[in-house]
Amino acid sequence: MKGGFFLVLRSRKNRSTEDGGQKPRNARWKRFVSYHLSIILISLVAISGLITLRILDPFVVREARQTAFDLLQRAEPRTYIDAPIKIVDIDEPSLEKLGQWPWPRDQLAELVDRLHAAGAAVVAFDFLFVEPDRMTSSGLRPEVPGPVLRSSEGGNVTISELSNDEIFADALRRGNVVLGFGSSPQVTGAPPVKAGFAFTGDDPAPYITKLPGGARLLPVLAEAAAGVGSVNLRADNSAQAVRVVQLLWSDGEDLYPSLITESLRIAQGAQTYVVHADEGAGRVQSLRIGAFDVPTGPRGEVILYYTKYRPDRYVSAADIFDNERLTALVPDLSGKIVLIGTSATGLFDLHRTALGQTVPGVEMHAQAMEQIIQQQFLVRKDWTRTAELLAMLIACLAVSLATIFGTAQTALLVGAAISAVISFGIWYAFRDLGVLVDFSFPLGSGLAVWFIVTVFRYIVTDREKRGIRTAFSRYVHPEVLKDIERNYSQVQLGGENCELTVMFTDVRNFTPLSERLAPEEVVSFLNRLLSRLGAEIAEEAGVIDKFIGDAVMAFWNAPLRQPDHCRRACAAALKMRSAVQGMNADQSFGLPEHVARDGPIEIGVGINTGPACVGNVGSAERFNYSAIGDAVNVAARVESACKEVGYDLVVCRSTAEQVPDFAFLEAGGVALKGKTDRVSLMVLVGDETVSASADFAELREKHARLIEALGRNDPPSIERALEDCRPLARRFGPKLVEFINKMPTRMEDFAAPEAVELELVPAG
Repeated sequence: MKGGFFLVLRSRKNRSTEDGGQKPRNARWKRFVSYHLSIILISLVAISGLITLRILDPFVVREARQTAFDLLQRAEPRTYIDAPIKIVDIDEPSLEKLGQWPWPRDQLAELVDRLHAAGAAVVAFDFLFVEPDRMTSSGLRPEVPGPVLRSSEGGNVTISELSNDEIFADALRRGNVVLGFGSSPQVTGAPPVKAGFAFTGDDPAPYITKLPGGARLLPVLAEAAAGVGSVNLRADNSAQAVRVVQLLWSDGEDLYPSLITESLRIAQGAQTYVVHADEGAGRVQSLRIGAFDVPTGPRGEVILYYTKYRPDRYVSAADIFDNERLTALVPDLSGKIVLIGTSATGLFDLHRTALGQTVPGVEMHAQAMEQIIQQQFLVRKDWTRTAELLAMLIACLAVSLATIFGTAQTALLVGAAISAVISFGIWYAFRDLGVLVDFSFPLGSGLAVWFIVTVFRYIVTDREKRGIRTAFSRYVHPEVLKDIERNYSQVQLGGENCELTVMFTDVRNFTPLSERLAPEEVVSFLNRLLSRLGAEIAEEAGVIDKFIGDAVMAFWNAPLRQPDHCRRACAAALKMRSAVQGMNADQSFGLPEHVARDGPIEIGVGINTGPACVGNVGSAERFNYSAIGDAVNVAARVESACKEVGYDLVVCRSTAEQVPDFAFLEAGGVALKGKTDRVSLMVLVGDETVSASADFAELREKHARLIEALGRNDPPSIERALEDCRPLARRFGPKLVEFINKMPTRMEDFAAPEAVELELVPAG
């Protein structure tokens, strides 16, 4: 004990003399700085990694961004406004009525003629006519007389003498028809271009999306068509939702229009496209199609802004071949661009939209035309990427700072608030400005940084908390342990001087009791008793220093400060006495009958308040969190004095003065072993309820007279005072009667100079 005490004092002395007491403060500051710098560093590393990830833009990031844009559209799709666009659908009823696909091209010629007769401004086929029609009129259809036409070789021929392709080509020449071309890596060559291209800035051909392989179209039909455009939607839309359509294509040298642009150009009678490109930037800004300016992406694409599926966009192809139905459809077809496509399942032209719906590919062309005509676009501006990175930085930094200086829950709340602000800004840009700003990366990055920093704190920096939990889990109540964890930066485990309230408790007559019990019975008895006493200490947020055989040492006001530490210690003592009385009444100690009938189990409790050094004491390999100092020694001696005083709960005046509303009675100045001067002691009778009672007020008054008589050594006055005190003391238990009766045998304790009456004013 002395060696350990000497080492602690020497350590404290060195701290105070060698560095002016600054070492503990500097150590705490270093830990604080190291702790926060480590989290800041890991946050910066995480943010740098996320910025690099965004610059590299891998598939996962791109897909997350596209999914985010899909969610914006699903939240508020484009409002449908009737536009001069109609789709003639080769649907299942059409195939059932008119025969399986492909239809003979003379039948398609009739379809074109009927549409022109109904007033269609432009007819566009979302099909590829790559090979000659092998189903001739003479082979598959009955020969019918028809008008005489002039063949390409000269001379007059009848319709029956022409091939289906020639019949179809003649129908194409009689109106405005746009055919589609496709592409194949196995075929070389280029489709014909029916329009001219002008451009401002750089020549855009080198950086507009390349045709995937050569393109092809049956020459006789290509020559007869008013326009030729690509039916490819986009090179990278093959296995996912169609989110963009290509308005322009390139082979690296020449430009080619899409079916969308050609249909709009023919409908307006325009001859030339005007491509606006950034000088030296290697990107397209916009495309002018007749009277329409279309803001495009850098490669000549346009983002599809979908409406929900609308059946009124469609007319069944079977209705076009029904004269009565066709007559009724004239108002719907007149002056319109009519797109011919298919929704039949077996023809494999169904695609998924950003709204999650599956529609025919021809509808993508129709919706793109509607956007252009109505000038409703979704665009990505030059500043959107910068805005996304800035939003990501704000989210990550806010979450990082909240995590560094707060809890994980605080960081989540801050992150949620930042996310709400970012989401509102992105929603405003989408709904009111038609600008797509990615919210997935900023919000995902903030969540990623929160997760990384939280995990880092748990794995690395929260080792201190886990060490504290390990160190204190056996000594304190779980609620106290939670408080320590919340305020762990205030905990000093190396040793510190502070005011403590220290308690010692001991079992009365334990030695003769243990002699009558078998060893295992002694262990069982102690486990039951000490478990109950320890629970009452923990309930009042005390720290159990150690169990010493049948004794318990505990203290308050460390490792965290407790302004009411004296009150807590006194309350714990009262609860411990009540607990032992209850266990006696319930025979909860499990003692053999021949031992239990000897009398109830009793304890003595001594409490003192004073300065002490508290911290980890022991060797580097094995230590204990303990308190050392004169205040601890005095508390141990006070517990021993319980027998001399004749009461079970004895406290020093230094403790009682800080709990003036509890019920205390003066016990005199007692000479304690190892102390030169006498120590003024009090007995703890009860809590504030007892102190406020009329019985205790009367007892306190009679007890004061008894002390006065003892101080004068006046036997008659002493006897009268004893007679007055005994019946009142009996109301508070036999132990208090024992204390009163023993006072005359301790005349020297009350004659000492320290034995001055303590005037305690009860609460209220």
